[in-house]
Amino acid sequence: MPCYNTSGGFLSAPIEQVLDNADAALARGIGGIKIKVGQPDTTADLRRVQAVREHLGADTALMVDANQQWDRATAQRFGRTLEQFRLTWIEEPLDAHDAEGHAALAASLDTPVATGEMLTSAEEHTRLIDAGAADFIQPDAPRVGGITPFLRVMALADHKALSLAPHFAMEVHLRLAAAYPGTAWVEHFEWLEPLFNERLELSGGRMRVPDRPGLGLSLSDRAAAWTVDRCEFSVTDRAAVAVPG
Repeated sequence: MPCYNTSGGFLSAPIEQVLDNADAALARGIGGIKIKVGQPDTTADLRRVQAVREHLGADTALMVDANQQWDRATAQRFGRTLEQFRLTWIEEPLDAHDAEGHAALAASLDTPVATGEMLTSAEEHTRLIDAGAADFIQPDAPRVGGITPFLRVMALADHKALSLAPHFAMEVHLRLAAAYPGTAWVEHFEWLEPLFNERLELSGGRMRVPDRPGLGLSLSDRAAAWTVDRCEFSVTDRAAVAVPG
């Protein structure tokens, strides 16, 4: 599956470090780079995006993520300014629940709009999708309640011929994205890697779907050491019993 890296492009990192991080991600086999924008001064964002695009060249996928920092007018104006950089998408330009604003933005810009990571149910995603508020829908399986509601979001997105870019948790989302009929990207975040014995393989800009059963991962000894509590659920009486960990 095509994959992109986010963890190297935070606003706290100076631009020189962002460029170095991008080089390291591409050398590792990651295919795209996402950087954060949304500073009070949009000219600072513009310089940042321009520097990364010039460094990467025209052929590498580049995304930006505003993390809900803009109002509608700013998103419209700055979104038009960003058209020149041929971005793969602009992520969360507006408040996560502003379906109407996202829909107007998606209709007016050539650059695809991505959003959805902050929503907590399939129903909230339904409102977003029905409004035409995204070109890329970005559900987060842990946040919406697990794989089953995530599959409901996938079905709705496929019905509208949207692209899919799940948020975070690549260890869960890789197989789900691979099952999506349309265009899909996987977000590469190395933060959860210590929890697992295995590592997801990267090559040529893509993340390889493992051929192991289930999610293809097993919990590491470090994960067991970090466990502070456990719950066991009975399939017969559905009673939950807390067991000290």
